[in-house]
Amino acid sequence: MKTEQAKQLIQHYLDGTASAKEVHLVDSFVEQQLLENTWTADEAQKAAFGEKLKARIDAQRLNGENNRQNQVRPKTITRRLWILAASAAVLALCVIGGLFVIENNTEDRSERYANDVAPGGNRAILTLADGRKIDLSDSKTGELAITNGLNVKKAADGLLVFSVIDQGEEEEGRNNTITTPSGGQYQVNLPDGTLVWLNAETKFSFPGHFNGKNRRVELDGEAYFEVSKDKNHPFIVKSKKQEVEVLGTHFNINSYENSLATQTTLLEGSVKVKGTGGEKVISPGEQSVLHGNTIEVNTVDPAFAIDWKNGEFRFKNEPLPSIMQKLSRWYGVQFVMNVRSEQTPSFSGSVSRFDNISEVLKMLEETGNIKFYINGKVITVK
Repeated sequence: MKTEQAKQLIQHYLDGTASAKEVHLVDSFVEQQLLENTWTADEAQKAAFGEKLKARIDAQRLNGENNRQNQVRPKTITRRLWILAASAAVLALCVIGGLFVIENNTEDRSERYANDVAPGGNRAILTLADGRKIDLSDSKTGELAITNGLNVKKAADGLLVFSVIDQGEEEEGRNNTITTPSGGQYQVNLPDGTLVWLNAETKFSFPGHFNGKNRRVELDGEAYFEVSKDKNHPFIVKSKKQEVEVLGTHFNINSYENSLATQTTLLEGSVKVKGTGGEKVISPGEQSVLHGNTIEVNTVDPAFAIDWKNGEFRFKNEPLPSIMQKLSRWYGVQFVMNVRSEQTPSFSGSVSRFDNISEVLKMLEETGNIKFYINGKVITVK
């Protein structure tokens, strides 16, 4: 892209006339430059771009309040983006041409993307402790079952609510299980008031009553927790090779069986992560990574760990294979690589999880030298 074209693109972005494709392109570039602290230009542009970004984030937050499915980022993340935009030294238009990569491939996209794939949604199977199975995708709003002292209801917004109606003794090992398929997600309100968001391809098991000393649940996959506070009954999440113990806090666990590591990211409170090789206590803004028997703790931006829960894909210098794994789970597709993974670029940027997959692929094509070909549920990368 020539310098004059780049200037026009930025101006379209600032005055609100940019297309969705151009907005994603600018967002991807700017976010990467902010993260790498390499963004420079004059004060007038800094103010203009900061105001524009703040207005867009505020609009997203307002829309999110009217639509629970497209939940917005936490206020702390909104504030972080605004501070970055307002305080960063702004864009050097004289070099932007070398950083925006737009291939002349739009003319064949209509053919390559002809079989577009829709996003996932609220889909899951509930298996009750008595063995009954309920397809939550097809079930109507209202009472679903009364079982083992529990009333199970599906709210109008899709929330699955478990309410205790009988505090009787419960047999040990009789758990309820919710399983989300590829292209599925679900939100659950546990008997103690804890809220749990389940990502795609996740299995989550929990008892109908938390009658013991601990509130113990099991996870295979990814989930975000907002744990109801109860200092006398710690909440324990058992996942692959680790246990996370909390009293009341907000955190995310990524623990898929086929992943190389288990990641626990804390947003609020404190948690203790226990592995076979030891334990670590992490604070807000930290992430523990369990490799084998070793637990490492890193400082991170939690927004990237809970992007899925907030209805986004957010990438920060993320390798293409990692991105494709996320897209596979959410869209139920399979990627076939016709290029070696080490030859593919890394990506920074964001796009809605509720767009068709073509919108995500367009963003990736515009920021990297690759092309995608959709054929049913198989996507070829060249």
